[in-house]
Amino acid sequence: MTSNPLNILVVGAGMYVCGSGTEGFGTILPTLVQEQHQGKVGEIHIAATRPKSITLLLEKLDQLNNRMNTKGRIHVYPYPGNEARDEEAYKKALEVIPRPAAAIISVPDHLHASITEHVIRAGIHPLVVKPLAPTVKEVKQLIRLLKDYQLYGAVEFHKRFDAANLMLRQKVEDGLLGDICYVVVEFSQRRRVRQIFESWVARTNIFQYLGVHYADMVYFVTGARPLRVMAIGQAHSELSPGSYDAIQAVVEWQMESTQKRFVSTILTNWIDPDTTSAMSDQKIMVVGTKGRYQSDQKNRGVQMVTEEGGIEDINPYFTQLYRDNENNLNVHGYGPHSIRQFLTDVENLEAGNISLEELETLRPSFQQALPSTAVLEAVNISLAQNSQWIDVDLSRK
Repeated sequence: MTSNPLNILVVGAGMYVCGSGTEGFGTILPTLVQEQHQGKVGEIHIAATRPKSITLLLEKLDQLNNRMNTKGRIHVYPYPGNEARDEEAYKKALEVIPRPAAAIISVPDHLHASITEHVIRAGIHPLVVKPLAPTVKEVKQLIRLLKDYQLYGAVEFHKRFDAANLMLRQKVEDGLLGDICYVVVEFSQRRRVRQIFESWVARTNIFQYLGVHYADMVYFVTGARPLRVMAIGQAHSELSPGSYDAIQAVVEWQMESTQKRFVSTILTNWIDPDTTSAMSDQKIMVVGTKGRYQSDQKNRGVQMVTEEGGIEDINPYFTQLYRDNENNLNVHGYGPHSIRQFLTDVENLEAGNISLEELETLRPSFQQALPSTAVLEAVNISLAQNSQWIDVDLSRK
C-alpha cells in the first residue's frame, strides 16, 4: 500500500488498453486494475472519443474484476449514455483528476503529439504508446516542453523489458559477437489487427506500427546512430486501401565508440492469415565478426492445442493472466512490467529519490525515442520518394 498513490489518466480505450477487437483484456487496463487492488494506484480515469468504446471498456472491466477477484473502479469520459462523440473528452479528465498523477496515452499515432502536449501543460507525467510521434520535429517540441515543465516523459517500448532482448544487449556489450555486421528482423501480425485500426489505417503504416519497435531495439542494444534509410513497400487496395501491407526498411548505423558501420533490415507486414498460430510472428538475428545471436520471439516453447482455438503458440512472457504462488490471479509479463516501471519511476521522482537526468538515460525517455523516430520519419520519406536513400536527420527543429 502506497501512502500517496498515483492517480492515472488513460487516453484511449482500444486494443492495447482493454483488448478491444479481441477476446483478451489488453495490457494497460489489467495492469492498472491490479495496481489499484494492491494500493499502488489511486483513481483511474479513462477517456475515449466514442461512447461505444466506453461501453466495451466497462464490460471488459466487469469481466476482469470477476476473473481477478478485484474491485477495480474507473471514471470514464464521455459518460455512459452520452451518444455523441467527444474528441476532447480527455481534457475534461485533465481538469478533475487529483494530483499526483500520471497519464498513459494510447491513441492513433497522428494524435500522440497534440494530446501529449495537453497532458504536459496540465503538469502530468506522460507515458506514450509507440511511436512517440511520426516526426523528429514533434518529438523535439515535446522534449522542450517537458524541460519547461520539469516533467518526465517515456515511451512504452515494452520490448526493452523482454529478457531475450536484455540478454542480447548484454552479449553485445560484453563483446561476445565482435563488431556487428548486420541485423535482420522479421515482424508480422494477423490481418485482423489492421482491420481493428481500419478507421485510421490510412494515417499510419506497418513500419510505424511495428517496425519502430525494432528501430528502437537496434539503438537500445548497440547505442549506434542511424545514418541513412531506404524503404520499399507493397500495397494491395483490396486488403488495406491507403496504406502499405508490407514494408522492408534497410537502415545503416554507425557505432559511436568505433565509428564502424553495420546494416539492419527490418521486414514487416500485417497480412499474415488470421489462422496463424500467434498474433505476432517475430524474429531477430544479430551477426558479428565473432558470433551471432538468434531470437525467435514467437516460438517461446509453449504451445497449446484446443478444440476452440486450434494450435496456438503462446508467449508467456508478454502479457498473461495466471495465478501466482499465493493463488492470486495477476497479470504478468514484460508488457505490464514496462507500465509498472513508469509508475514506479514517477513515484520515485515525486518523492525525490531519482532525478530527471537519471531517468532520461536509464529508460525509454522522450530523448531516447529520437533515433527511432528519425528512422521512422526517414522510412516514410523514402516510401514517398520512390524508395530513395534518405539521410537520417536528428536535428530537425
